[in-house]
Amino acid sequence: MIVKIKDARYVGTMYDQLPELPQFAFAGRSNVGKSSLINLVLGRKALVRTSKQPGKTRNINFFQVDLLDLPSIHMVDLPGYGYAKVCAEMKSSWGGLASKYFHNNASLKLIILLVDIRRDLKEEEFMVLDLAKDSRCQSLLVITKADKLSRNKQRQRIDAITRQYDHEPVLSSALSREGIDPIWRAILAQIPRGPRT
Repeated sequence: MIVKIKDARYVGTMYDQLPELPQFAFAGRSNVGKSSLINLVLGRKALVRTSKQPGKTRNINFFQVDLLDLPSIHMVDLPGYGYAKVCAEMKSSWGGLASKYFHNNASLKLIILLVDIRRDLKEEEFMVLDLAKDSRCQSLLVITKADKLSRNKQRQRIDAITRQYDHEPVLSSALSREGIDPIWRAILAQIPRGPRT
């Protein structure tokens, strides 16, 4: 890992009074491995709760990360979307919740969008990318569950997803710990170099 973390802790939801720290939000389809990846990036085993039942995260959850020799940041866990067993009302509310979060959010610096290596980008992923663009924040596409495919199949899927995204995505695996450093490099590039908190 290319950064040293002093502390990482859950601090509340979007509806709580939180300090205005730079925000780095993780978004993705339910069951894409979002919670596992955030834990991996933070070097924690269970800070972000994982669930065997996709669609359980229904709030926007904030985690404060205190870095050594850098300003503190918030990592933000957005609710998963697109899971068939989540009722239609919950699916439709995701767009409204996300739009409210993105709107006029000057603290939002980077959207880290996760996609399962076995899936193409769909309407929901492009919606997240459009929200990021409208919010004038950067986006990073991270391909999860790389360990599910052979190296040859991985390359085929990376090429297919890159054609949809127009940029080289980051390949990640919670099992092999692949992808941590590129994600941190993208985060560090967006952290304002101001007084440490």
